[in-house]
This record gives sequence, C-alpha cells and structure tokens, in this order.
Amino acid sequence: MELQGEYDGNNFYNTTYQLQVGLDAVYDILQTNNYNNCEWIFGEACGDDVVGNDESTTNLISELVNFQFNTSNTWIRDRYTINYKGINRANQVISGARRVQLATQEIEQYTKVREILGQAKFLRALFYFNLVKTFGGVPIRPEQEDVDALTIPRSTKEEVYAYIEKDLREAAIMLRSKFVSKEAGKAGCGACVALLMKVLAYQATPGMESEKWNEITKLGAYFIEGATLTYGDMLHFENYEESWDELRARLWFKDKALLASNEPYETPETTMPSLANEYSLETTDSYGNTLGYADLYYEKGEFCTRSIFEVVFKESANGLKDDQNEGTEIFNDIFFNRMFASKSFKDEIAGDPRKGVFIQEHGEVAFDGVRIEVPPGKTACMKWYTPSAETPSDVNDSGKNRRVLIYSEVVLFYAEALNEMGQREKSLEQLNSVKRVANKITNVSTLYKAGTYIELRDQIWKERRIELCHLWDRFFDIVRQGRAAQVLHDFATETTHNRGKNFIEGVNEIFPIPQNEVDITNGVVTQNPGY
Repeated sequence: MELQGEYDGNNFYNTTYQLQVGLDAVYDILQTNNYNNCEWIFGEACGDDVVGNDESTTNLISELVNFQFNTSNTWIRDRYTINYKGINRANQVISGARRVQLATQEIEQYTKVREILGQAKFLRALFYFNLVKTFGGVPIRPEQEDVDALTIPRSTKEEVYAYIEKDLREAAIMLRSKFVSKEAGKAGCGACVALLMKVLAYQATPGMESEKWNEITKLGAYFIEGATLTYGDMLHFENYEESWDELRARLWFKDKALLASNEPYETPETTMPSLANEYSLETTDSYGNTLGYADLYYEKGEFCTRSIFEVVFKESANGLKDDQNEGTEIFNDIFFNRMFASKSFKDEIAGDPRKGVFIQEHGEVAFDGVRIEVPPGKTACMKWYTPSAETPSDVNDSGKNRRVLIYSEVVLFYAEALNEMGQREKSLEQLNSVKRVANKITNVSTLYKAGTYIELRDQIWKERRIELCHLWDRFFDIVRQGRAAQVLHDFATETTHNRGKNFIEGVNEIFPIPQNEVDITNGVVTQNPGY
C-alpha cells in the first residue's frame, strides 16, 4: 500500500520552510554528544596542553591519546561517521535547493534560499575539514547518492581541500557578513572567511613559499583592515568553467531578466560585505556593552564581537529528570572529570596576564566566588568552567555555547602569513594587537619583540598556544606546524606514563581509516600508510 502524507528525499524540499528544516538538521549534528566528544578527544586530549585522569588505563580514549590504538578503535569510527552524517544532511539541503518553488519573485525570497544554501555549504566544508585533517584524503560523497554506486574511493588530500575551499568561497558571497539578534548562531560571511583562512594555513608549510600564505594575507587585509575584495577575487572566478549567470543561478541570485530596476545585479566586480567593523579583539556584547576578557567563554559573551562562530546550546529547563538536550554536560564532564592543564602548558603561561583567567588550581576561588573542586593536585581549564549563575536547573542539561572560531585566531593566522611572506614588521604589529588586549587584564605592558623569521614565528606559535588554549584544536595545530613528534616526545617526559612517546613521525599525524570502512568497501577505500 502506498504511504499517504509522507515525505521522502524526492518531495521534501519544495518550499523555503522545508529547506530551513533540513538546514536545522545539519546544525543539529554540531550539538550532539558524539560530535563534540570526538572534537575534544582528537583535537585536545591528543595534544600536550592537557592531561586526563584516566590516561594510564586501558580504555579506548587512553589507547587513542597514547597512540596505542588499532584501526577498529570506536572513537576513530565515530569521528569518521559523525562527520559523514553531517555531510549527508548538508548534501540533502544543497541538492534539495534545486527543487524549491518560490511563492513570489520578490528578491527577499531568493535571499532566503541563498542564505540557507550558503550555510549548508559552510557546514559541509567544516565537516570535510574535520575529516581531512584527521584522516587525510577521504571520499567526496556525491550530493545526490546513487544506491547502485554507494562505494566511493578516497580523493586525495589536495582534492578534498579544493572542494572545501570552493564551498567556503561560494558561501562567502552568498551570506550576509554576520547574523545577529534572533538569528545569531548562524554562519555568516565572517565565519566562511575565518574558516577559509584556517583551511589555507593547513595546506601551507611553515618556512616554505606558498600561494596559500599569500592568499591568507589578502583575506586578512580584507577581514581585519577593511581592504576591498570583490566577488571575483573571493571565488577565483577566472578558474570557473561555468558562466557568471550560470553561477548566479546555481547560487540562487535572482535571474538578471527578472530583476526590478531597483534590484542589484551582482557581478565579479561586486565588492564583498565589510567585516572589519563586525568583529574586534575588544569584547563587547550586541548592545555595545564592554565585557571582561574571560566573558567570551561564558553566556554573557555569546555572540560578542570576539566570537565568529559558535555551536549553540540551549537549556531546555523544564525540570524533568534526565531532561537532556544535545551537547549535554560536555563542559562539566571535561572540567571536573576528564582533562586538566599540563605542566608544560602551565610553564608556558606562567607570568602571562591570562594565567588566572585560563587556569586555576584545586581549591582556588573562581571569579564567581565558588571554590574550584577539581581533584587535588589538578589544574582546572577555565574555558570549560560553568559559573554558578549559569548552572542549569537540571544537572544533565546545558546552555553553554562552544566557541569554534574566534577573532583572535583570524588575527594570528594573518600575523603568521605576513611573517611567511617576509612582512615581519606588519606581522609583529598584528601579533602584539592580540597581546595588548590580554595585557589589560593585569595592566602590564610586555609585548613580543622584533626578530628573525624563526624568532617571530616561534612567538606567534607561543601566542597561539596561550590565546587559543583548550578550544579543542591543539593537536591539529602542532601537526600542521610540522612539529607534532617533537612536541609530543618532549611532552612524554613530564607524565608518569610517558604519554606521547609512542607517536610515530610520518604516521600518526593522521589517524587510520576505520577498519570497518575498509572492509565493507572491499578495499576500495584504502588504509593510510603505517596502519
């Protein structure tokens, strides 16, 4: 019997409302426990900034962070599958947008569809970026799956990065600079450009000439200093095979023939929206109120001028037992039970004005008057702290957003690229712009000093470690810097079980493809070397 009143993939995306529902399902992946657990385990726990409370045991996380895992480790499988789940949902939105029927020809209707499509492209790029930096080249799934051709071989790392770049560049011209008020939390042009700068940096090699470094300097000048950038510049449109009007149609810009006399016709020479005044290193909320340095990481700092993109969590708070929203208790679990600042990180931040903001010892009193109750001898990472005023009514609930992209990282990538391009004076200026804001915490004036390429690069990397600490990215940062083996082998000397000593240079910079993926494809999806 034929089902009545049911939607499937072929008839769901007929309206803008349905397309938005599909996009909500893509964002939903970012809120899941599985996604976020994989983020901190791979990006943070595998690095040298934190130590866990169970690293010497034989559980699957311990095997992973000690680089003694096998190809069937559950967390490796989960990292792979949860990001492909997000890609699948994003692909449904992107392919489904072709079927949307507009009720009117008003330009606002086109804008709604285009902004949904642009956000889906950003999210797909984010999921693929998670995969390529974790596993290297991975299969690029078609936007419309064919049940007779579900086995897709791996693309090269370079092909995956090119795919990510194209999504981010197109999304950047499709989206407004920043979503605010009730729409805060959606990815705008700023999020696309920030992630694009990061993606470019992951493809470049420190100390080696690369067009990627040059591209980061252009994007940094646009984002930070207000330099003009056109749609054609952003897209590298000269490399496209389709015509401009074909591209406009695919990206849901209104057809030129349908435009009213007062409606714009975008061209490759159209200038990108300004980002320079949307974000800042100083923290202010949406009303212009000045916030403290630490507020970025708490509820009052959500969507502030230092935050570019965050995973949104809302406390459901209806008082029911075990009332869990997705993303539940992640920060509390990490803060009290999982990870604590390492000795090497404490040594790095010693004397820095951010020390009391980013880490505190057992028994010390936090800024809200609450005693820090991490285990004795442990040092708490305060970016995961939930202040007493923000404690959810149900212990299993959560209202604390996770910061994914922050403005200071954009500035530091700009500084790093300028140094790579030989513009050391300007690089130092950008680096110290971050440090000056941090110095205001304790009213000190110590800044980084001019020097050689290596000396400036090392200072930038030091600042990255401190400013961006505990945001679940440290492992991947030292890998892309080409020094993971050195850092982790040095780190092994400070832990009783020598965590990091088993890291194999040339192998463990990426993780193995999950063994079940190799098996079910009969080897079409090949394994990484060394595994």
